[in-house]
Amino acid sequence: MTRDTFEVLRDRLADLPGVCTDEDCLVRGIWKVELAFRPNLAERTFKYSFWLAMTRGQGCCYCTGDETRGRELVGTDARELVREKTCLSIAALDALYASVPKSPAAVHELAGTAIEKTGPRTDIIVAEAERLLVGVKGRKPRVVNVGVVGNVVRGLLDRGCEVTATDLEREMVGREVHGVRVGDGYETLKRVRESDLAIVTGMTIATDSLGLIVEAAQEAGTKTLVFAETGANFGEEYCRTIGIDAVVSEPFPFYIFQGKSRIEVFRK
Repeated sequence: MTRDTFEVLRDRLADLPGVCTDEDCLVRGIWKVELAFRPNLAERTFKYSFWLAMTRGQGCCYCTGDETRGRELVGTDARELVREKTCLSIAALDALYASVPKSPAAVHELAGTAIEKTGPRTDIIVAEAERLLVGVKGRKPRVVNVGVVGNVVRGLLDRGCEVTATDLEREMVGREVHGVRVGDGYETLKRVRESDLAIVTGMTIATDSLGLIVEAAQEAGTKTLVFAETGANFGEEYCRTIGIDAVVSEPFPFYIFQGKSRIEVFRK
C-alpha cells in the first residue's frame, strides 16, 4: 500500500537539520488568497485559492476549500497543525521545510512582470524535461502533463514531443489545449505508465495522488518531473526520499506576482 506523501514528509522532518526550537515552529502568519490568472493567450485561466503559512520561512498550498480555520492559528505550534493533512497543514509543513538547508542543482532568478516571467519559467520546466528525455531515441518522446499548463504543453510540442494531458478540474476535461485533448484525472495513472516522462503539478500532494503517480511511474520506468508552487520547499526531499527524478520548485512569491521570483531545480 502506498504511504501518503504528506505523512512521509512530516515524519521525515524530525530527522532533518534546521528546524529544532519551539520558536522555529511558531506560526507567525496565515494568509488565504483567491486568484484568477491568465498570463497570456497560450495559457488557461487559473482559478484557485492558496494558503500561505509562515514560521521562520513561508510555505504554500493551493487548495480546494477544505479548510475554514485561519487567523486563530497564528501563535500556535506548526508541529501540532501538521498532525492531520489539510491544505493549510501542507502549507504549514512547507513553511517548516523552508528552514531546512538545501543544495539545489540549479537556481534561476526571474524579475519583471508576470507577463515577462512566464516565458523564462516555462523554458526552465521544458529544459529539465528535455534533460530527462535524453535517453529516448528513434521516436518522439511521450510526455504526460498532469495538471495542465498550456505554456508547458506548447513548449513540449514545439520540441517534438508527443503530449497527453490530464486534469482534475472539471471545466478543463475534454477541452483541447494546443491541440492536446485534456483527459479526466482518473486517466492519470494509465497515461503515466504509457509515457517516458510525467510532468506533474505540486498540487497532487493535496489531492492524495502524488504517491500513486510516483509508484506507477517507477513500475513503468517513467521519469517524473514535479513543478511545485504547492510544497516548493519539499523539492530536495521529494528527490531523496520519495524518488521523484527532478523538481522545479518555485517558493513564494510566485511568478504571477510582479517583482523577483526564485526558481530552484532539484535532481535525484
